[in-house]
Parts: sequence; structure tokens; C-alpha cells
Amino acid sequence: MKKSLLCAVSFILVFACVFQTAVFADGVSLLNNNVSEAYIDFDISSDGQAFVSVRYNGYPNVTTDARITIKIEKRNLLIFWKDVVDEIYYIGGNSYSHTYAYQLEKTGTYRCTVEYTISGIGGADDVLTFEDTKTYG
Repeated sequence: MKKSLLCAVSFILVFACVFQTAVFADGVSLLNNNVSEAYIDFDISSDGQAFVSVRYNGYPNVTTDARITIKIEKRNLLIFWKDVVDEIYYIGGNSYSHTYAYQLEKTGTYRCTVEYTISGIGGADDVLTFEDTKTYG
């Protein structure tokens, strides 16, 4: 009896961890107070142009505005990261989609972190963070 209960609890914990990871694995977040979905895509072209695509869809008459923070960092000495881009955009409305472009000056590995803070009357602000890493050069 104890063994089957322990097995069932272990299964539920593993399933919960895997499901949570699967929801965020593709750069899409679901199930929040003020936003139905948020998405990012990060890419670097062969000429060093970094593209950060952001999109969120809120709920009509619920979502009021958003703050989107975009940070791009370049890897230095294998474990250290230096800021290259640090921008904050304030958006009004319940949905938004845009692609931002930034010129990178040197080849290397870059990490892009996008944080959404989405406000509305659906409850506490939703704070969603996405991260992706790409190599240029």
C-alpha cells in the first residue's frame, strides 16, 4: 500500500514538472491572470542583425497595458555575460506584436532575455520571462 502511494505521488510530481517545462519550452506561456498567451523568437542573421519578435494576446476588457524588457548579452570568458542591449518598451492595449532589430558588432554567443509585465483587472500583474541563446559567426 505504501509502495503504491509513493509511486503515485512520484508520478504526479514528475508529470507536473514535465508539463510545466513543456508549456515554456517553445517560447510560449499560457494560463495567466491578464494575458492568454505570450511569445518570443530570437534570431541572428549572417550579417549580425539580431531580431527579437515579441507578441502577447490579452483578454478584451481585462488586459490594460504591458512593459516589455529586452536584454541581449554577449558571452565573455565562457561564464560571464556583458550587456549589449537593455531596452524597455511600454505598450497600451490588450495585444501587441512587433519585431525589434539590433545590430551586433562582434561574433560570439548571445543570450536574449525578454520579460513581460502585463497588467489588467484580472488580478496581480503577470510577469513572464523567456530566454534564448544563439551564436553569431
